[in-house]
This record gives sequence, C-alpha cells and structure tokens, in this order.
Amino acid sequence: MDVERSAWAWSLAGIVALLVMHFLLRPLLVQLPVAPNLLIGALLLATLRLRSGHAAALGFGLGILEASMALEGMGSYALALTAVGYLGARSRDLLFADARFYVVAYLFVGTWLAEIVLLLLGTTSPGPVRLVAGSGLDALLTAALCGGLEALTASLAARQV
Repeated sequence: MDVERSAWAWSLAGIVALLVMHFLLRPLLVQLPVAPNLLIGALLLATLRLRSGHAAALGFGLGILEASMALEGMGSYALALTAVGYLGARSRDLLFADARFYVVAYLFVGTWLAEIVLLLLGTTSPGPVRLVAGSGLDALLTAALCGGLEALTASLAARQV
C-alpha cells in the first residue's frame, strides 16, 4: 500500500469516527454553551482530500442529515455545508494543505465562518456576543480536536509504510 492510499485510509477512518461521535454526542453537545462542531470539522477534513464537486456533494448530504436530526432549517444547513465543502476544497488548492499550521488554521477559519453563516441563516437571534465570541470558541475547540486527529492519522499512515 503506497503512502497516499494509506494516508487516505487513515484519514477516512478519522472522518467517520468524527461523524459517529457527532451524532452520538449531539444531545449532550447542543446543551453546552461552547462545544466543538464535529460535523463541520469532519467535512473540512474531508475537503482536504476531495475535489470541489465531491466536497460540495458531501456537504449537501451532511447538511440534509444534520437538518433531519434537528428538524429545522433543512435548506439552511444544506446550503451552508454545501458552500463550506466547495469553498474548503477550492481554498485547499490555492494554499499549502500539507503544513500542520495550515490544517489547524484552515479548520479554525472554516468552522468559524460556517458557524457564523449557520447562525445568520437560523431562525433564532443569537446576539452579537454569541455570533462572534461563542462561534469563535467553538471553532477553536473544533480546530484543536480535529487538527489533533489529522496529526494522529498522518503519523499512523507514516508508520504503516
């Protein structure tokens, strides 16, 4: 098994684990004032390896799945996560996607922008403090958790070869 295929296999396992954790822990995470957004983190990690069309389709599917669990904002979630998937894959092509700092910064900025868009498209009024500070803390937690997972999967792939 070559290095790229091994890295993709470990990364896919990490993304699936994040998605499973998101849907299993969702009832607990929505009650917390600040919590990592594992769904957006998994989508952004997937966009590091997918083409823009496939990333947009994955974002659309995850948006529909998340909205079906929340029973609200079906179009908002689908639109926001489709845009995040597409723009995440396109921005990866313009920047250096292999640098560790880039991956963490990419996760932070992508999660923060996605959460701001989701809050603005939502039916509730979050207020300016939640819009900036709360979504920023959520993005910081997501970047730390998913960045650590990406580093772990990269080291596991390197050991396997």
